[in-house]
Amino acid sequence: MTPAEATALHASASANDGYVMWFVTLSDPAHPGQAVAVAKKATYSGGEQLPGKLVADTLDELRAMLPAGLTWHDRTPFDLPNTVEVWE
Repeated sequence: MTPAEATALHASASANDGYVMWFVTLSDPAHPGQAVAVAKKATYSGGEQLPGKLVADTLDELRAMLPAGLTWHDRTPFDLPNTVEVWE
């Protein structure tokens, strides 16, 4: 997924009454040694992972690829163990 595609995905999901969060990991088995972000649309029943992933060689590069205007949050005990940070 490109940064432009990520921005469009985020905007579309948000426009359709969705609350989108991006979960960042450094341990995606399909992308060893890279930073990966997946988007999830929050729902009352939990959440729905949106298609595609952002992938970069470093965490800083990945952060630059996320849709503009997001706020960084440290992971919480409720996030998956491999989550290093969350953007919403």
